[in-house]
Amino acid sequence: MSSRTDPVTAAGLRIAVIGLGRMGMRHVQAARNLGMTVCGVADTAAQALRSAQADHGVAASECFTDADEMLASVKPQALAIATTAPTHARYVQAAARLGVRHILCEKAMATSLGDAEAMIEACRRSGTDLAVNHQMRFMAQYTRVKALIGSAELGPLSSILVAGSNFGLAMNASHYFEMFRYIADAPVRGVQAWFEEAQLANPRGAQFEDRSGRILAWSEAGPSMYVDFSAASGWGMQIVYICRHGQIVVDELNGDMRIAARQAEYRDLPTSRYGMPVDRQQIAIEPADTVMPTMAVWSAMLEGRPYPDGAAGLHALTCLVAAHASHEAGGREVRLDDPSLPRDRQFKWA
Repeated sequence: MSSRTDPVTAAGLRIAVIGLGRMGMRHVQAARNLGMTVCGVADTAAQALRSAQADHGVAASECFTDADEMLASVKPQALAIATTAPTHARYVQAAARLGVRHILCEKAMATSLGDAEAMIEACRRSGTDLAVNHQMRFMAQYTRVKALIGSAELGPLSSILVAGSNFGLAMNASHYFEMFRYIADAPVRGVQAWFEEAQLANPRGAQFEDRSGRILAWSEAGPSMYVDFSAASGWGMQIVYICRHGQIVVDELNGDMRIAARQAEYRDLPTSRYGMPVDRQQIAIEPADTVMPTMAVWSAMLEGRPYPDGAAGLHALTCLVAAHASHEAGGREVRLDDPSLPRDRQFKWA
């Protein structure tokens, strides 16, 4: 990671985007909204390049089918990488060698721990800022929860339950490892995982695999997280934050937050008195969005404020690898600092 502390202005910063799928187009929009100058885009699909021209005003001369050619030609100051995971490591390292100063890479950060570590090292050597697009600390559905946890009304966090649908370990469950680290102020130290054997076709292509099932993650600070993301479930994203005096339930798809907390005169009673009277609130929260939080990641990185850097991306990736190791060992507990975790094994994540 770069040690630079001087803030950089987004306005006018020359940015390129590799990968023009749904998320890649959102990166183009986020850059435009920040006042960045989109100097190049790359995608192997001609239709994607035509859409960038028609929908985002990208000049034909700034469209490339070869990302390496684009990087060498336009020499951007900043780069967004929105391809599938197998190419992330190559593009980050290539951009760092060419002197790109700021890189925002989509998750999963890489398809192996060794590749992620090489990305971090390449950026360290070149003085490049590397961010991974885990956006939780910039989204209201998490910032509002974090502000409530530890309050007199709710007390400290005990655990988090993620009742999800079939959203994939690498595609979406990885976000919740970063969410846990942010909400609990503590990294995941170990996991247990039980994957379902049946695997549905991956919507991003037959070459990709992403597991469904259940994961238990824990921290040495005390709080834990249980994630249920079964292939048998086709809708829903409910997150329950369990605290000493009450619970917060967030319906992330519908933008609804419900809070129940013991009334003040009952807070000091034992937890076994779980049926005490409570005060209830229901709050509407902003629906999940990708453009605004992506803009927030860029702003934080450029301005020198905390952002999800390469270490954050590596933490989430290590959770994924440890989950696979746990499942393959019959669900036994696997620590993230286990030296036997495979560094070079390539996973088929999209």
